[in-house]
Amino acid sequence: MKIVPALLGACLVLTACSGTPAAGPPSASPSPAESIPSSPAADPAAVRWMDGFCAAVHGYRERTNREADPAKPTPSTVAEAQKALSAELDGIAVRTGEVVGKLTALPPGPVPLAETVRKAFVTKYTKAHDRAAEAKTALDRAKPGNEASQSPAAKALDQAQQDVDGTYDPVGAVTASPELMLAAATAPGCKA
Repeated sequence: MKIVPALLGACLVLTACSGTPAAGPPSASPSPAESIPSSPAADPAAVRWMDGFCAAVHGYRERTNREADPAKPTPSTVAEAQKALSAELDGIAVRTGEVVGKLTALPPGPVPLAETVRKAFVTKYTKAHDRAAEAKTALDRAKPGNEASQSPAAKALDQAQQDVDGTYDPVGAVTASPELMLAAATAPGCKA
């Protein structure tokens, strides 16, 4: 009967080994709450800066569009044309001057690119302002009806408008800075 003790021994070994398996190492996969990355919050100073920067630029564009009156009557005399051209030059000088003032009043930029972009925009708007203001002064000093005074004034008007070309998208100017782009996404002035 040597088989019975051997079977009994085998049953005891199997019973001892058949306990619940030990828990393995913790799972490497994160829980659903841990797997969703939280988006970084924008620096409040960067948001304020971008808000002011965008508002200044968009304000210029919006005011220019508002003040462009396609229903203005066509001047019938040289003197009326001088007056209309002077008003257009004055409008550009005033609007660009406002932008320069607002951009200059911004606090220091939160990153170096902010200061670089601000300086570039201030330079362009200042150039347009000065060109329009000088042309208006020269046109206003001309004798009413002086046809020759209109050509340089019209050229200055066109050049002043070209001076600010490329400055209508303030967010596009800061795409190289992730911090400024994050700030622009939440800045109210950038949502124009």
